[in-house]
Amino acid sequence: MQKFYYNNLNLWYNCLRTYVRQGGKGLEQDTIFQLIKTHYPTMRTTDVAKQLNLSPYQVRSIAKKHNIKKCEKYIQQLKQELIQHRKKWHIANIPDFNPTLIQEQIIYGSLLGDAYISKGAQRSVNYFYREHFSEHQLEYRMWKHSMLKDLHFTITGNDLRSISHPYFTSLYPLLYPNSRKSLTTEFLSKCNHPICLATLYLDDGSLTISYQYHPSTNTIYCHPSIILYTLNFTEKENQLLATYFNHTFGTHFVVSKHPDGHKSLLKINKESEVRHFLNLIKPYVKNIPSMKYKTSVTENIKLKNERIKQKFGKDVKIKISSSDRKKLYSLNEISKIVHLKKTGYTNQEIAEKLERTYGSAVYKIRELRKNGLLE
Repeated sequence: MQKFYYNNLNLWYNCLRTYVRQGGKGLEQDTIFQLIKTHYPTMRTTDVAKQLNLSPYQVRSIAKKHNIKKCEKYIQQLKQELIQHRKKWHIANIPDFNPTLIQEQIIYGSLLGDAYISKGAQRSVNYFYREHFSEHQLEYRMWKHSMLKDLHFTITGNDLRSISHPYFTSLYPLLYPNSRKSLTTEFLSKCNHPICLATLYLDDGSLTISYQYHPSTNTIYCHPSIILYTLNFTEKENQLLATYFNHTFGTHFVVSKHPDGHKSLLKINKESEVRHFLNLIKPYVKNIPSMKYKTSVTENIKLKNERIKQKFGKDVKIKISSSDRKKLYSLNEISKIVHLKKTGYTNQEIAEKLERTYGSAVYKIRELRKNGLLE
C-alpha cells in the first residue's frame, strides 16, 4: 500500500497549502470532496480521515454520497495483504507436534487400519487425522486418546481426531499417492515397532476360533487363527504388507482370498504362529481389558464355553489345539496308525483314536505312505 501513499505525496502537499491559505480554519467542503475523490480510491480510509481531520465514518459517508469507490487494483492488493497476513498468523500459531516413537507408531498403525487423513474445509491449509468408531470400541479409543492427547488429539462423539497440522500434510502423499489410500514402501518402512502392528490388529483384526470334536474322548479342540481385514488394499498391496511384516516382526502372515473389498486379506493359521503374534503385541495391549477377546486365546474361548457346552454337553473337555501336538508323533502312535489303517479304520476314526486333528492325521498317513510304511 506504500506505493499508493508515496505517489500521492504531492497531492497531500497541495492539501496542506490550501489549508494554510485558508488561515488554518479548515478545508472548504469542495476541497474536501476533491481530496476524497482523488485519494479515497487508492488509500486506506483511516489515512484519508487523519489527513483531513475527519473520522473514517465521515470519509466513508462522503465517498458513498458521491459514489466514490475503492479502485479494483487497490482492493486486490488489500486482499493479497490480508491473505499474507493470515498465512503469517497461521504459521506463527501452529502448535508444536513432536510425537514420541510410540505415539508415531500408534498413528502409523491406525492409518493402516481405521484412520484416515483429510484436508477438511476448502480453505484449510493443512490436513488432519480422523477415525470413526462404534460404542463398543470406546474403551480402546479412550486408550488411544490417552496415548496421543498431548499431541492435541480429541474425542468428540464417536470420532477421534487431531488438529490440522503440517505433520499430516507431509504424510498424505505417502498414503494417498493417487487420492486413494494405498500402500507404499516409503510409508511401510516407517512402521517398525510392534505397537504399530498391535494398533492395526486392534483396529482391523480378529482372533477366530475353529473347533473339532472328538467323540471318542468327548473333547473339543480349539484352533486359533489371526485375521487382518485389510480389504481396502489390493492383493498386490496385501502381499507387500505380509512380506514386510514377516520380515520385520518374524510373523507368518499369508494373503488369503475374500469376497469383500479388494478381495484379499491377511491370515495367520498355525497355532504356534498365532502364539508368537500375540506374545509380540502383548506388552502393548495388556492395559485394554475390552480387547482381551482379541489378545488372549484363553479369554476368547471362555466367551464361547457356554455355547460349546450347550451343543456338546456340559461334560465336554475343551482344549487348545497345539502345533507341537500336530508335529510330534511317537513311535507308538506311528505303529498304531499302521495297525489301524491295515484293519480298515478311516482317517477320521484314526484321528479320534489318537486325539489328533483330522488334518494332522491325514498329513501323517500320507507321509507314512511316502516313506513306504503304508500301502
